[in-house]
Amino acid sequence: MFLLIGWGKQTTKNHGPVFRNHCDRCNNEELWQLYTRRTWFTLFFIPIIPYSTEHLVVCPVCSHAAIITSAKFDELKEVADCNMDLINKKIGEDEHKNKISQLMKEKVSSAYKANDSQRFSGKTETQINYLRQMEELRRAKEEAARVDKDIIEDNSKDNE
Repeated sequence: MFLLIGWGKQTTKNHGPVFRNHCDRCNNEELWQLYTRRTWFTLFFIPIIPYSTEHLVVCPVCSHAAIITSAKFDELKEVADCNMDLINKKIGEDEHKNKISQLMKEKVSSAYKANDSQRFSGKTETQINYLRQMEELRRAKEEAARVDKDIIEDNSKDNE
């Protein structure tokens, strides 16, 4: 009996665009893509068991990649899913803005929990709540403006 086993077979999955970034390698500013790369143990050239998983953000122009943590991947995966829903026209632009705003609120609120004691020492509860609301509003506006700009630029490139 003859068994043919191997390892090192890699598969990648593109989860979609996540953010606009300047690539130091190719000097382009594009929407970077979120990828998962798995390395497999194979039996008769068929991937059987994944033994390594990496999460990456990749420049779509030159394929330069940066490895990210699983926690960061989980955050960006939600953004990528939302962006893919917009691209595939499963949701409208208004719903996309609302989802991105909600994701940003969740992200901001988790960041607050980690830094509250340092950032708000000596302030009353009312002052703390006001500062949080203003910062959430500012971040949501910035993210919505950035996403709108990215989508408009991508659509104009597609139409050319």
